[in-house]
Amino acid sequence: MSAELAAILATVVTVGVGLAGLNIALWRDMRAEVRGVEASLRAEDTELRADIRAVRAAIDADRIAHEALHAAERQARAEERRELLAAIAAIREGTP
Repeated sequence: MSAELAAILATVVTVGVGLAGLNIALWRDMRAEVRGVEASLRAEDTELRADIRAVRAAIDADRIAHEALHAAERQARAEERRELLAAIAAIREGTP
């Protein structure tokens, strides 16, 4: 093998090894970046799920309060109706 061919072969091997090392380094950086993005997405997912649970709890609390308000209104109307019926009955009997 001539000296020139040996030098060319050594250069090709050196460049190949350098490119392989660069490829590995870039691949590792990319993996680390992907892991970071995945972790960020998991954190966001956890936060969004917590927000959804909080909104659902608030909706449930509002619904319960709304139902309680309607129950109180029904109760007040029933009491007013009883009072009115009692007043009408008293008027019919002639006692104010």
